[in-house]
Amino acid sequence: MTKAKTPAKRVSQASRKKVSGEVPRVGHLDSLAGVLRELGCVYREARTGKLPLDKATKLAYVLKEMRAALEAITIERIEERLAELESMKIINGHANSGDQSATRKTFGAH
Repeated sequence: MTKAKTPAKRVSQASRKKVSGEVPRVGHLDSLAGVLRELGCVYREARTGKLPLDKATKLAYVLKEMRAALEAITIERIEERLAELESMKIINGHANSGDQSATRKTFGAH
């Protein structure tokens, strides 16, 4: 008879024990807002002397690279959506039958 495996209990970063005297970071780095929030924390800790500048520089670099990756993912999603819309030929909320006049905008002095 084998025991059913119980799922591992997830422990938040805030409740984990300190490792080598450091407090683990709290926050999600899977969004631009989370990365920017963490970058702000690193900056404040460096400015107040809680974090050595060499370490802050390394962390800021990693966060900068994470931000760039998140931005690249966002751009890819936008490009995919634009390609999808283009294939459907949607213009001004209506399906286009090839007539490009609907896309023309006239600008004039009023």
